[in-house]
Amino acid sequence: MVKFKELGFRDFEEYVTYFFDTLLPTNKTYKYFVDWDKVKSTINKYLDEISLLNSLTKVSPVKREKRLYSLLIKYPQIVEIIPLLIAERVKDGKIDIFDPDLEQFLTFEFEHSKINEEKIPKIIEFCRKTGIMDLFQEVKDIHDYLLGVEVGVDTNTRKNRSGNIFEDMCQKKIRQLVGKEYKIVNNDLHFSLYPTIIKGKSRGKTHDIVIYRDNKPVLIVECNFYNVAGSKPISIAESYIEMYKIAKEKGVEFLWVTDGPAWYKMKEPLIRSMREMDWILNYRMLNLIEKILRGIK
Repeated sequence: MVKFKELGFRDFEEYVTYFFDTLLPTNKTYKYFVDWDKVKSTINKYLDEISLLNSLTKVSPVKREKRLYSLLIKYPQIVEIIPLLIAERVKDGKIDIFDPDLEQFLTFEFEHSKINEEKIPKIIEFCRKTGIMDLFQEVKDIHDYLLGVEVGVDTNTRKNRSGNIFEDMCQKKIRQLVGKEYKIVNNDLHFSLYPTIIKGKSRGKTHDIVIYRDNKPVLIVECNFYNVAGSKPISIAESYIEMYKIAKEKGVEFLWVTDGPAWYKMKEPLIRSMREMDWILNYRMLNLIEKILRGIK
């Protein structure tokens, strides 16, 4: 059971009530919405190619296909940004499409080393049928257009970014709270309980935080934020009970920092973990980590 007295609570019920009363309704920080570094790096890789494609916005529609043909002959590398114009991530330099008129699958290649005079008409056909040729009539600057496309694509990664943001929040706060006698290692590659827990499937699997004292690991910290209820949080809650037990066997304390509105709908599995483990905190309770560390011999 969570050591509520060491954390400053009169009883287990007061601890549980405080935990649920202080859950964060969201973990959206300013970094949640767009990863601008990632967006800009994708665009900046192709600045020269984008400048070349921009010339297509300056010619008349009747001359545009001929101009694209000429560009692909002279600068075949521009073919690699054509999929970006329709927000497509290309695997192995190819896009497979089912053509309903021909009733067959067609493969279009967008690897500049494979572009030749024979394949260029097929690339132009792709641009015509997907609306890319019309796009050059509608936009004035391909760079600005692609910036908008990449922002849109980046929003698809928000779900994964949400977990990373909470982990970063916890790592930053713990560094502010923990004294200089402790060494804090994020995603420590040299110490992990995962090989013991998930044998054969743990390569590269690290703990979010490992705290050392006198070069010895004394506290493992895992951080999870859940906006939506489901099977994953319940599975994590169960797996961390096992991880806690293994940590105890190895003489290391285990702290689970978890938060988010999803726990209002999944109280039972979380409370079950609270009855099995010594330390579970939410983000607003993280200042209590000092009490946990002081109690470690």
